[in-house]
Amino acid sequence: MQHLQREVAYLQGMLAGCKNKESHEYLILKRLLDLQEELVKEQEHLQLRQTELEEYTEAIDEDLNELELEIYDDQYSITCPNCGEEVLVDEDDLEDDDLALLCPNCHHELFPEEDKKDSES
Repeated sequence: MQHLQREVAYLQGMLAGCKNKESHEYLILKRLLDLQEELVKEQEHLQLRQTELEEYTEAIDEDLNELELEIYDDQYSITCPNCGEEVLVDEDDLEDDDLALLCPNCHHELFPEEDKKDSES
């Protein structure tokens, strides 16, 4: 970005050295260089904003990742044997033998009693 600033400043310096500052060509070149200078400043501003937005997005992504780990870390995804729906089950609920886990979609028991007896033997 500094390269563009130097080039514009160099051209402005060359233009300032012109003898006929009232000529039509001089006025056109002066205005074009002024516009170029404004464009360089605007591009610098946009690059700064883009960098800020990238940093902000990264921070949000990190926060979201931490939140996902906090919420979903102790849950397991179980496929319902009846309807095939993916169900998130808390680790504590999986360990509780007295609790019948039902699919929220078809209300079928995820682990029928015969499956529990088979796993015990």
